Amino acid sequence: MRLIDFNLSTIDLHPALKLYWESTTPLPITDLQVGADTHQLCLLSGDGPALTLDQFRTRCQQVDPQTNLFMAGDTEPLRLYGYRLISHKILLG
Repeated sequence: MRLIDFNLSTIDLHPALKLYWESTTPLPITDLQVGADTHQLCLLSGDGPALTLDQFRTRCQQVDPQTNLFMAGDTEPLRLYGYRLISHKILLG
């Protein structure tokens, strides 16, 4: 999924929705990192509060809209293909 596709498809969603990575238990997305390849935006999960949709958009303002979204993995980044909404959360997967 590209950043522009995510932004356009979430334009009408409430900005306070929180971002999570869909795994066995949803993990909060807490930070972003532009990869070594400038067309990769890696989402990082960890301890701490999940980013809101508004925080995500603010942090991505300077990133090329054609950038692909990835989830940081143990060995290599995992490409994100979409998301779904559940109880005030955006689950990326």
